[in-house]
Amino acid sequence: MNIKPSDLPLLVSLDMLLEERNVTRAASRLHVSQPALSAQLARLRRLFNDPLLVPSETGRGMVATPKAEDMAAALRGALTQLGALGDSVDIFDPASDAATFRVSGSFSAVGTFARPLIQAIHAHRNRSLRVAFDTLTEDQDVLPRFESGDIDLLLVPAEQVPPSLKTRQLMADRLVLVQRRGHPRGDGPVTVEQFCRLGHMVASPLGRLDRLMDRRLKELDLSRDVLVSAPHGDAIGGTLASTDLVCILPESMVEAVGADVQAHAIPFDLPDVSLSMAWHSRLDKHPAHRWLREQMVAISRGLHRARHDDDFRPTASRVPSSGYN
Repeated sequence: MNIKPSDLPLLVSLDMLLEERNVTRAASRLHVSQPALSAQLARLRRLFNDPLLVPSETGRGMVATPKAEDMAAALRGALTQLGALGDSVDIFDPASDAATFRVSGSFSAVGTFARPLIQAIHAHRNRSLRVAFDTLTEDQDVLPRFESGDIDLLLVPAEQVPPSLKTRQLMADRLVLVQRRGHPRGDGPVTVEQFCRLGHMVASPLGRLDRLMDRRLKELDLSRDVLVSAPHGDAIGGTLASTDLVCILPESMVEAVGADVQAHAIPFDLPDVSLSMAWHSRLDKHPAHRWLREQMVAISRGLHRARHDDDFRPTASRVPSSGYN
């Protein structure tokens, strides 16, 4: 026997016929005409090479053949399982449900959101709820990682999001100069001359010393001394606290860098850094993933130093940028 996907409606009809043992009542429950259901029964008889249901000798309804009786329970179970596919739970309970979230992004984005997201997850005291972070290398193709399940959520500037992904802007944040407390420069406003003279540190997994910031400085006929390129952003806090180096970071990340640093305004106009979250369309309606995205939006609203996207209105002198450092 070769049952094809197109035969599924016939199996539903057979299940109803075996339950009702009456073509008229079964047709009414299936919302089809009696002749149409009789035609389906004829097709089922050919498919299974068995009469399946025959008229009762009492004249009341129909009687199932032994073959139909044997398959009735298995048929009902199979249809019940198929029906359950459309009834999957669309609610996620972080207090009891299991989930592992894989969040990737720029080191500044991960550094900003990792701690509050961990706190939000830990608040539910559910050991089946886990999160894994990793930082992107420059120019990495993220689409294969989304399709393989290595990434659930991406945190990057909006202009770095591949067009095929779903996206939502979280916030726009200004760039600041970060130095250690007690820096020999002092803690007053930074002048342009000081900015260019200081030793700068950048984060680059590929060891690049020339960043978008330097291209912006070149447009202003300025330059700076980049003395250190760190492979990972998590090295910045300890390095700044123990040296006279400075670093350009989004303002919302300063607290995550550590208590031994302080932030100062940059002495010339720079575009703000925009940050968006992106995800694959296959996860768009996934209950656990929807919960994760809701947490990210709530966290972005709670970053008091950053301007949330609801409050951000681009102007000619403040256009979202993908660059920092």
